[in-house]
Amino acid sequence: MAEEFKVEVLRHPTEEDWQWVKKLALNTVGKDYFIEKEMSLELKKKYLKSEHSPIRTLNFIIRMEIPYCDSVCFVRHKIGTEHFVQSQRNDRQDKFDRYAEPQGHMVTHIMYVNAQELMFIARKRLCGMASKNCQKIMRMIKAEVLKTNPEFEDVLVPNCEYLHSCPEFKSCGRWKE
Repeated sequence: MAEEFKVEVLRHPTEEDWQWVKKLALNTVGKDYFIEKEMSLELKKKYLKSEHSPIRTLNFIIRMEIPYCDSVCFVRHKIGTEHFVQSQRNDRQDKFDRYAEPQGHMVTHIMYVNAQELMFIARKRLCGMASKNCQKIMRMIKAEVLKTNPEFEDVLVPNCEYLHSCPEFKSCGRWKE
């Protein structure tokens, strides 16, 4: 492919967002909320690994320039995410003919996704059975996320690493049981 994939995080969880996670989590167990200047990396990791509902308030907006056929793989994720994909409709653009364009045509795909769904997407798209392009794109997403939110290091992993076994009908061989 002549063009290279591009991934950029346009919005990521801030310290204020993390304070809301803590406030919401404490509320669910009937405890009072107190403000910390900054939550520790270890505490953020615990919240993510627990996968309790407050982490669904942490949102990312990720802009990708990727082939249309790979965009379709990401669009299959529907819960906790919205996708805004550049239209290929002939009545909306005049750069190419939708029906003649190859599936590898690059499109701009913006994904609004919460932390829980981003973790789920990583489990599927980092799997050795996912397309090589989707694996590459997900590794790029992970690298960009970790620049601002290093607490996601251990949770953006393939499903076999998360489950400690391979759930696929055909294994890629990464997980040795």
